[in-house]
Amino acid sequence: LIIDAILGTGLQGKVTGLKAEIIDLINYANKDVIAVDVPSGLNSDTGKIVGPCVKATYTITLGLPKIGLLIYPGAKYTGRIIVEDIGIPKNLLESKKLKVNMINNEIVRSLLPTRLSYGHKGSFGKVLILAGSRGMTGAACLTSEAAIRSGAGLVYLGIPKTLNSIMEVKLTEVITLPLAETKSQSLSEEAEVEIFKFINDFSVIGIGPGISRNLESQRLARKIIEKSTLPIVVDADAIYALKEDLALLKKTKSPVVITPHPGEMAYIINKDINYVLDNQLEVTREIAQDFEVVVVLKGARTIIASDKGEVYINIGDNSGMATGGSGDVLIGIICGLLAQGADNFSAAIAGVYIHSLAGDLARKVKGERGMIASDILSQVPQAFMNLE
Repeated sequence: LIIDAILGTGLQGKVTGLKAEIIDLINYANKDVIAVDVPSGLNSDTGKIVGPCVKATYTITLGLPKIGLLIYPGAKYTGRIIVEDIGIPKNLLESKKLKVNMINNEIVRSLLPTRLSYGHKGSFGKVLILAGSRGMTGAACLTSEAAIRSGAGLVYLGIPKTLNSIMEVKLTEVITLPLAETKSQSLSEEAEVEIFKFINDFSVIGIGPGISRNLESQRLARKIIEKSTLPIVVDADAIYALKEDLALLKKTKSPVVITPHPGEMAYIINKDINYVLDNQLEVTREIAQDFEVVVVLKGARTIIASDKGEVYINIGDNSGMATGGSGDVLIGIICGLLAQGADNFSAAIAGVYIHSLAGDLARKVKGERGMIASDILSQVPQAFMNLE
């Protein structure tokens, strides 16, 4: 057993000289390693590693988890994290000045909307999902089914009209709405009039999964985002639509949640993807505050930020989640929670955690290599049951 207490939270820059040699020897020894507070060589504030770093089996961190232990690449070096109480007063640990949080069961239970025993389907909200195009009907199915599996009373799917017959065969509980389409079978701008005729009948809108990069569909997405008076969750192709006018987010009339992966985030802020990966927390928080929205930056350690600068990090190490359609399930869960009365930040935090928990349950059945998005979807009800 090796105890690593060479360097701590004050590390700045690259480890060199004798300390670097000792770190290399520790890693070469192939022994169990317990790091005290943080593995030596890891920047505790950012998770960045610019030189040799101890690869710990366990990290016993003092007082509170350090940000650098929770996000990659630092998270790859920590092993199992154990938080050790060192007598810091409880009022300081729970201070509202601490703006970065790690999501856990207790937090999520407190955020879930209450379900009244005497409620009816109207009590639990009505979701409108605008999704799908030729070749991308699966995204529409996964999103809308995830919303209804998350407790929404009614879920409607707005789909290009010639694809409606496919959805009516595939979906049983979800109600379909055939809408005007382009020649390439994606939602057309003409659908705007029809959508706004009945939009006020709904509690929340989810837009983007599989709607395509067709220019007309992208213009429709921007119009819906700008004009909607309902809470709206923006994902996938609708995020790409924001590249044309990211400032549109400041013109919205209702609460907005955007759910980019690092590639989508890099695209809309006109940065290299490595910049986003190297500055995940800062980028997520900056976009949330600058545009007064909730941002969910998806990844192995998904980061959720509010317009007030508060951040939650989800600890989920499951490579099986890295599969097409996984993000569609997530947007459906968030929409379902919003429909039931959760605010946009609470719905995003709880939705990310439940999505991750459903993935962990699916992994036990299918394994990480063989998991697909519908496996995650199938475990959403059990994930809720494990919390309630």
